[in-house]
Amino acid sequence: MEALWLTVLGVLTVGYFALAGFDYGSGLLLPFSRREAVLHRMTPFFLGNEVWLVAVVGVLFAAFPRLEGELLSGAHSTFTLLLAGLVLFMASVQLRLWWWLVFTGALMVSAGWGLFLVHLLDAPWPVAFVMPVLFALHGWAFQHRKALFPVTAALCGLPIPLAFSSIDVTGLMAHPDTLGLLAWVAIPVIPLVVVLQWSIVVLSSR
Repeated sequence: MEALWLTVLGVLTVGYFALAGFDYGSGLLLPFSRREAVLHRMTPFFLGNEVWLVAVVGVLFAAFPRLEGELLSGAHSTFTLLLAGLVLFMASVQLRLWWWLVFTGALMVSAGWGLFLVHLLDAPWPVAFVMPVLFALHGWAFQHRKALFPVTAALCGLPIPLAFSSIDVTGLMAHPDTLGLLAWVAIPVIPLVVVLQWSIVVLSSR
């Protein structure tokens, strides 16, 4: 059961970075692109893509109740930057505010995830640039080179989940009975969500 929930967490995390990653990447490209065209292509997806982050947080609280404390330990400023960036990005896109606010929100989110990668790996701070670069590449592929989208999706989706694998989750998971009960919901719903979301993005971005 523990392996199942680690897989669920991994799939949802990869899905979030692979799908929401091109939202942030598109935002990072705004100073160098036709802004209205970029926002027009991105807007139909960004709210649906953020649902993956909600699902990841839900799984963390339900199946890994003590892992959240491990992740937050020593990274409070990073998560503050992330949350502020997420709020600014989503509000700016949805309310059609100034393009530079969308760009700033995307930069804050991508930098926040980069710093979180540094935190997980205990790596030098320049490693933080990995996530903004990958997001920008992913956004460029979505906007201009659809054939490369699966490649850039994989590149964006892998760093954080791979860094997660360095964490020992022994003793951080919920009781086996709780995991078994949650599985009755997760097993049928999550594959359906994965197939549906990817199908929408692929079909709508042709």
